[in-house]
Amino acid sequence: MFSSSNGNSLGDLPSFRSSYPEGTKVDVNRADTSELKMVPGIGSVIARMIVAYRARLGGFCSLEQLLEVKYVNPELLEWFKLGDDSIRKLPINQVGLEILRAHPYLNFYQAKVIMEHRRNRGEIKSLSQLSLYEEFSEKDLKRLSAYISFD
Repeated sequence: MFSSSNGNSLGDLPSFRSSYPEGTKVDVNRADTSELKMVPGIGSVIARMIVAYRARLGGFCSLEQLLEVKYVNPELLEWFKLGDDSIRKLPINQVGLEILRAHPYLNFYQAKVIMEHRRNRGEIKSLSQLSLYEEFSEKDLKRLSAYISFD
C-alpha cells in the first residue's frame, strides 16, 4: 500500500470536504447545494434532491417535510431550521393543468378536478369547495393549505 509523507496510508487521508460543526442550523429554505453538502450525511445527490423538491413544493413550512425527500432520514433534521421566508403560493385559479400536477401534493386527478371545477362552476374561493370531491381527503387539503392562493 502507498504511504504519504506522514506515514498514513493513502486510504486514511483526511477528506477535503469541510462540514459544519455540530449544533449548526442550516436554513432549509435558503441553503443551496454547496451549503447542504456541508451537513454531515448529505452529498451531492441528496443536496440536489432537496433543492429540487423545495422548488417544486414552493418552500418548506415544516422540517418534517424534508422526510418526503428520498434518502433524508430523521437524524438529519437536527441540522436544519426554517427561516422567515414566505412560502411560494400556487394561484389555483390562474394556473393550468401541467403546473397544478407538478406540485408534489397534487396528483393528475386532483389537478383535473380543479380545472373542471373552474370551468363548470367558476373560481375556487376556499379549500372547503375541494372537500366536496372524493379525490381530496382531509389530509390532502391540510397539506395543501399552506401552498394555495385563491387570487
